[in-house]
Amino acid sequence: MTLQELYDRIDGNYAEAIGRLRMEKLITRFILRFTNDGACVRLQEAWAAGDDVATFEAAHAAKGVCANLSLTKLGNLASEICEALRPGNDALRASTDVDALVAELGQAYDKTVAAIKEYEASL
Repeated sequence: MTLQELYDRIDGNYAEAIGRLRMEKLITRFILRFTNDGACVRLQEAWAAGDDVATFEAAHAAKGVCANLSLTKLGNLASEICEALRPGNDALRASTDVDALVAELGQAYDKTVAAIKEYEASL
C-alpha cells in the first residue's frame, strides 16, 4: 500500500499532508505514531464517562493532531464534537447529537488505525 492509498482509504487529504510536511518519509513517521496518540480514545472514554469537559479537551487535542496530519474525516468529526461541547455554545450543544458524532468518530478511528497498521506492515 502506498501512502496516498492509505490517505484515500481513511478519507484523508494526501495533497494537503504533502503540502504541510513536504516529505513522505516525514508523513509516514508521524502517521505511524498516530496509533499511539490516544486523543480519540480519550475522547470516547470521557464521553462514555459523562465528562463533557474531558471530552471537549480530548476532542480539541484530536482535532489538532488530525489537522496536522490531514486526517480530514477524523478531524472534522473531532471539530464538530469540540464545537458542540465548547463552553458557551449551549444552543449548538442542544442541537447536536454528540452521541452519534462520538460513535461515528469511533468507527472512523478504528478504520484509520487498521489501515495504518496495514500500511505499516507493507513497508
